[in-house]
Parts: sequence; C-alpha cells; structure tokens
Amino acid sequence: MNSIVLEAQGITKKYRETLALDHVDLKLEKGKIYGFIGKNGAGKTTFLRLITGLAFPMEGRLSLFGKSGEKSLQEQRKRIGSLIETPALYPYMTAWQNMEVQRLQRGIPDKSVIDKTLKMVGLDNTGKKKVRNFSLGMRQRLGIAMALLNTPEFLVLDEPINGLDPAGMVEIRNLIKELNREYGMTILISSHLLEELHNTATDFIFIDGGRILEELTYEELNEKCKQHIEIKVKDTEKAVLVMEEKLHTDNFKMLPDGTIQLYDYLDDIESVAVAFSEAQVLVVGLAVTGDTLEEYFISKVGGGSHE
Repeated sequence: MNSIVLEAQGITKKYRETLALDHVDLKLEKGKIYGFIGKNGAGKTTFLRLITGLAFPMEGRLSLFGKSGEKSLQEQRKRIGSLIETPALYPYMTAWQNMEVQRLQRGIPDKSVIDKTLKMVGLDNTGKKKVRNFSLGMRQRLGIAMALLNTPEFLVLDEPINGLDPAGMVEIRNLIKELNREYGMTILISSHLLEELHNTATDFIFIDGGRILEELTYEELNEKCKQHIEIKVKDTEKAVLVMEEKLHTDNFKMLPDGTIQLYDYLDDIESVAVAFSEAQVLVVGLAVTGDTLEEYFISKVGGGSHE
C-alpha cells in the first residue's frame, strides 16, 4: 500500500503578477499530522486550494494517493475532507440540519453518517440548539464535522483555531489528535499560531514567498530549538575531556565548526567556566542560547506579520 498521501512536484501558481507558489516539492506520508507554517501571504491557503481542487497549478504535477491527472485527482479527492477558511453555516438551523444540507449537496447516501460524525466531534448532544447560539469553538467543530462527512482518509484544515479562545483551541487540538489516533487520519493544518501547532503536529513544513524552506519532524524541531550552553574553545579535544571527566556529562554535541553545545548545567554556567579555567582550556565564547518556536520561525522566514 502506498504510504504517500500527497506528492507535489514543481507546483507553481501565479495570480496576475504575484507568484503565490514557486516550484513547490512536497511529500506527505500517511498517518501524520503536518503543521503548515508561514506568514500571511506565504502561499499556505493557495496550496490547500490546489489540493482540494478549488484552484489549479500553472506548472508542476500533483498526485493524491499515488494517482495524478485531472480525472484521477477528482476521483481521489473523494477521499479528502477539507475546511478552507470559514465554514459556511446556516445560523437558524441545528447542527444536524446543517449536516443534512451538506450530505444532500454532496450526494452522500447514508443518513446515519450524520449522527456518527457529530459524535466524532462532540456535537451529538446539541439537540434543537440553533447554530447562531453556538460558541466559536462549537462552530469550528461543526465545520470540521462537515469536512468529515465522507469519512476522509486525508483532512485539510486552513486556520481551524483562528479566533478561538484558549478553551476552544484545546477542544480543536484534542479533536485533531483523536481523529489521527483513532482513525489513522492524515491531517494537514495551516496556521500561524505556532505554539498551538507545536502541541498538535507530528511534522512541520515552513513556507515563505511560495517556497518550501524546511521540513522537520517534531523531534528535529525540538532539537533545533533546544536550550543549551554554546561553548567556543581553542582546544576542542581537551574541552571534551573536561566535560566528560570534570563535569561528568556526555550530554553535548560537537558542531562541524568546533562549537560545542552542552545541554546540561543550564542553571549553573559558572561551574562550566570554572572547570575549563582549572583545566587551562581557553574559552573564547560561553553563553546560554536556543530559540523558542517563535524565534526559530522568524529566523527561517524573517520578521514581519504572520497574520
């Protein structure tokens, strides 16, 4: 079975003179939650619209579940659920009635799927309550429920937590994780709320100016953002001996340029300095460093607004 849910090769899209996507290459694997990170205008929503057939590339090749070509893509899109921008809801209808409208419009034959899907998102007990009386978090969950009506294998969400209060964010985060865990659903989430994505995603894709800058797993991103003592010395071999024999640690990394990253003694940098001094190792740089997720994002894409 093909483990690649989506593959983009050289995808390019222009709107008049604006280059929205610039030769994007990307592969998404089955069963992962991808955080799609970029500033406002970076190309996130354009790419999601291409996946779901709401827009078409000027150049490049897109394949879904190993199939490409427009006819095959349309067939494979039946296996996708999506929430792009704000869900279109009828405020004077109940959650069930909104779902019934969607079911009829999309030609889904089995009416029992409505109750099943509302239960999946925790809206099965809303009864006759009208959508106009729903909280923002409940409305977002209903929008996701609509995306889940066809029991998709691949879920595409554009800013699903935008505008939610902290409690609503937690609701949606837990729902996304449960869908992934219980149903093995592959999920692609576009968002500018970095810390929330960090708490949700298994993998991260950074995009800027229509180009993919970097792809990282959760572990790789944490490693890059990890706090450490950065040590620069004249004699690296002697420095390693000091850390192993004097500081009794092997929790460090030697970079190609000779810089040492020490992950212990973050609250006791003085002991590190003393150990090197007593061993007569000349230290030319010693400082605690490491990025927050926000700082790492800015270092990748530069400053400015990200929504």
